[in-house]
Amino acid sequence: MAETPAAPTEYERRRQENILRNKAILAELRRDAADVSDLFAAARRKKHPRATPPAPAGPPRRSGRARLQPPPPSSAAALPSARLKPRAAHFPIPDVFVAKAVTDASAPLTSAILAASWPPEGGARADDAGFEPGEELVLRPGNVRKLAKTVIGVARVLPLSDRTVVAAGTSQGHLVFWDADGPVSERLCQALDTRGGAEGVFMYHPHTGSVGGITAHPCAPRKIYSCTHDGDVCLMDVEKEIFNTIYLCDYPAFSLCQAPGNATCLYFGEGNGLLKAFDERVGQVSSKWLLHRDCISSIDFNPENPNMIATSSLDNTACLWDLRNMKVPKSESLKVVNHEHSVRSAYFSPSGGFLATTSRRNTVGILSVHNFNNSCFQQQSCPSTTFRASWGWNDSELLLGSERDIQITSIDLKDDSISTSFKARIQSEHMNEAPCLFAAHPYRLGHLACVGRTKVFLWTLEQDAEEDMPHFTD
Repeated sequence: MAETPAAPTEYERRRQENILRNKAILAELRRDAADVSDLFAAARRKKHPRATPPAPAGPPRRSGRARLQPPPPSSAAALPSARLKPRAAHFPIPDVFVAKAVTDASAPLTSAILAASWPPEGGARADDAGFEPGEELVLRPGNVRKLAKTVIGVARVLPLSDRTVVAAGTSQGHLVFWDADGPVSERLCQALDTRGGAEGVFMYHPHTGSVGGITAHPCAPRKIYSCTHDGDVCLMDVEKEIFNTIYLCDYPAFSLCQAPGNATCLYFGEGNGLLKAFDERVGQVSSKWLLHRDCISSIDFNPENPNMIATSSLDNTACLWDLRNMKVPKSESLKVVNHEHSVRSAYFSPSGGFLATTSRRNTVGILSVHNFNNSCFQQQSCPSTTFRASWGWNDSELLLGSERDIQITSIDLKDDSISTSFKARIQSEHMNEAPCLFAAHPYRLGHLACVGRTKVFLWTLEQDAEEDMPHFTD
């Protein structure tokens, strides 16, 4: 007899109900998914035609490059690449001559420099015995020149024994030369306030940055070197009539100087406080020293001791160094002169016995080179921010700029102490700019170039001025 199946338990019954309910839910979800898939498939199969843009009215546009047309000259000059494109390393002097300057050709300047003479190495300086600049110097109207429209940052008198040629550098990269010994007729036009065709001013534009230094060696005055804040060091060779970029610095070059006994050795200070010695014969840097924490603003050699060098910097210091004991890369200085503000210049006196330093807030310091403990400071009021004190023709007179005149300060060394006192004031109604730079002729006594913001004033001896002026007779 067959056995009857046992009745399912409550657990088994609920399990079967859950299985049937889940199957119904899954079947409903599958139907919904199938419907959604059909809708998407139908949307993909349906194509929408793309709207065709209307045809342009007139001929199709073509660029100037497609039409093989060159760009206009005005737009090409306005491109930044045209201004940033580096110049060639070599270019003739006439190529950078500014035709809109006072003269129309640069040949008179090169001819004048080539015709001038200079003393041999170690030539004697001008004899200043009994010379009183406060009484004997005069400024004629014909010895005033406006060399540039921008600020003149540096100026030098070329070391020519029988000619006065002033070289100046501007903040826009111009090199401007003024031949003060041009024909009398040209100087007469300037004295009578007439604008003739030539006034002895020659302007060149070999640089793109502000000129930081100019130098010419007494043994080779026909080779004029200049450096700029862009870092390039350039040589103007008057004999070959060519500009030559001889070196490119890693940082801006703010100062430039030549060794007294070597015309081919250049020293220039970069913006990071590095001093480099460049040998032009081999075309490379022979030595470099880290001397300051900021840019070097001036470099000067002692006239009596060529191994002693003075540097000034924007780190508020001026230092004396001995080239024989300088170590690479950092050296120990002989003496540090501290100022409260950045030091603009540090220049030795003509005999090398004193050092004059000038700071940004017109503070002048005098240091004895033979005794570093002897020093003094004085305050000078000058409206120019590029004010630099300079020596005249001896160690007892320091030239300082004032509002519209030149102040001569007397330097006295007594009982191992330095004292300064006011000596004289040089004034003229023709000097209408505040003097900030001075450049004394190394071989012509009484020829002093005084540089303002844009003008140069050439002071000469009173008897020289009378001889140069023409005399008219009825």
